[in-house]
Amino acid sequence: MMRSAVVMIRYIATATLWLAATFAPAAELKEFTGTWVMRLGERNLFVLTLAQEGAGVRGSFERPAHLTSNNAIFSNMHGGVRHDSVVRSHFADGVLHLTIRNANDAQDEDSYAMAVKGDRADLAFDDLPAGVVAEPRTFERAPGGAAVATDWEPNRAYVPGDSDAPSAEMKAMFDEDQRVRSAEHIDWNAIGRTDVERRVQTRKLLAAGALHTGKDYEEAAFVFQHGDSPLDYLLAHTLAMVSVSKGDATAIWIAAATLDRYLENIGQKQIFGTQFSSDPKSKWTQEPYERDLVSDALRRQLGVPPQRVQAEQLKAYQAQH
Repeated sequence: MMRSAVVMIRYIATATLWLAATFAPAAELKEFTGTWVMRLGERNLFVLTLAQEGAGVRGSFERPAHLTSNNAIFSNMHGGVRHDSVVRSHFADGVLHLTIRNANDAQDEDSYAMAVKGDRADLAFDDLPAGVVAEPRTFERAPGGAAVATDWEPNRAYVPGDSDAPSAEMKAMFDEDQRVRSAEHIDWNAIGRTDVERRVQTRKLLAAGALHTGKDYEEAAFVFQHGDSPLDYLLAHTLAMVSVSKGDATAIWIAAATLDRYLENIGQKQIFGTQFSSDPKSKWTQEPYERDLVSDALRRQLGVPPQRVQAEQLKAYQAQH
């Protein structure tokens, strides 16, 4: 949360007056005391503890010793817990203004405006230059003794609202998507109709914020990979990128395949070689294919076979006809 050792991009407007208006009527100072946590899923990322002292407060701000953030995504949390201090505060118009000092650097201080309503609080940067904007961080009241989590998964990005619980509904749709394609006798017209239904239901899950894990997003990418428009394939590629960001490394292949399929469907050349198609005469091909942009060494990093293996696969398809 502190700006030292954190890559931070601030991009959504917040100001003290906005906080006061949002949480009107104005809270009293005693409502700010206690323990507050900002969670990513079930884990505590930040723990703010405040006690009243005269006309202001004293307290502590605990956070991972190291983290990387762009103010929306958090990753690389490691190194234990850092215990920063609230060194100055004042209370005015229902808003608590705090200055927090980095425990490792006495010259590094950040100022915040805090507004409370019941068991929820917003903490916004209070010292931004004119025209620079930032989204407030939402905290929840917690029992005393709440601690910053230390069991963060490496190579995973976290966002507020995350969860480690997979979507059973998404898994069921993915399993059905795969089952109908592995049947002994495939009715592609019937599959096309059920594909549409699965995409509709997956969109509803996405709109409701019901997908959380990397596997959820990878399964959703496969559902839209079996779409029927360039936008379906572009969405599938986006879902695959989210899956990779959440630590599901196997989704890198579907990320490559969805991009190839999107490029083909907008009249451009695929670049990885994941797409095989046949014309009305059952002649199999990978064309149009830009073979020189991506090296086989890079394909290996994406889980895509080298061109030599692709050529053997193409011959196998052609031999089947």
